[in-house]
Amino acid sequence: MLARASVDSTRKLWASNGFTFVELIVALSLGAVVLAGAIGYMIREMRTLAGNDIRQGLTRNGRYVGVSLRHDLQKAGIEITSTTDFGTINVWPGTQGDTLVIFHVPYMPEMAPPHPLQPPLGSDNPLPAGGTCGPRCIEVVKDTTPLELSVGDLARMQILETRRLLLLEDVNTTSDTSVELSFTEASQVLRQPAGFTGGVLLDRFGTYVQEVSPIIYYLDDEEQLHRAFRLNLNGSPDGHILAYGVEEFDVKLVFADDDELDRADPTDTDDSNDYDDIVALRIRVTLKAKRIDPRVNQGQLLRKSYEWTISPRNLRYEKQRL
Repeated sequence: MLARASVDSTRKLWASNGFTFVELIVALSLGAVVLAGAIGYMIREMRTLAGNDIRQGLTRNGRYVGVSLRHDLQKAGIEITSTTDFGTINVWPGTQGDTLVIFHVPYMPEMAPPHPLQPPLGSDNPLPAGGTCGPRCIEVVKDTTPLELSVGDLARMQILETRRLLLLEDVNTTSDTSVELSFTEASQVLRQPAGFTGGVLLDRFGTYVQEVSPIIYYLDDEEQLHRAFRLNLNGSPDGHILAYGVEEFDVKLVFADDDELDRADPTDTDDSNDYDDIVALRIRVTLKAKRIDPRVNQGQLLRKSYEWTISPRNLRYEKQRL
């Protein structure tokens, strides 16, 4: 009897310290619910993080492009004013997107100096057609040491009120006070008249050459936005990639009469859409994400558009002086 009582008490002890089958089922069910909730929370957080990463990537790219454009456009017109047919800002449409060109005179740290023409012997004025040291060569006064001009640089040749661009292909110092500048035979550089196009003749006393820096924004056929500040000798821009995944780069010129046009046109009868009438630009850029994520934007490729209206200070000052 004593042994039987001991066995019964032991069974009661096990029963009091263990789980019943029902309790075990309930515990497992609650654990499954908690685990499912935790997994669901983790999935939602992963989707949120993935979405934030993609959205923040677009935001960073858009902000970077906007800051770059604002910074560069404020250089437009530094030490060189727009004229009716020559703009310190120029825009033209392309097959991939618009091309934007900004001109300014560089500081190194002083302003790039104007080099007056070194006139040849004689008294003719204007000079005969062509250059002074060859059909595509002009000799100018060298007044800086070292000379700031080099092969591949862009310069403006100012002949009284006429302006032409020169893409330098050779720079030859002939003496301590003079230098020969040879330039490419292109009749246009960056859609502006170049060289002696149009039969322009050099003025013995009213001609000088000065370095000009271009800044060029353009899209390639791989949806990459480039920024260039030099040209190859064939006239193509020599730039670097500013942003990837750019589906749209659209630039509108804003004129003083509030018209917004794709480009300036100094050749028509409307005198309100010339280069010296530009007061601002409206720029629209559309960026796309690097990849498709099924957890983001319902599995569709995420896109975001940015728009800026930028009014370069030098263009405003030009209009105020008129």
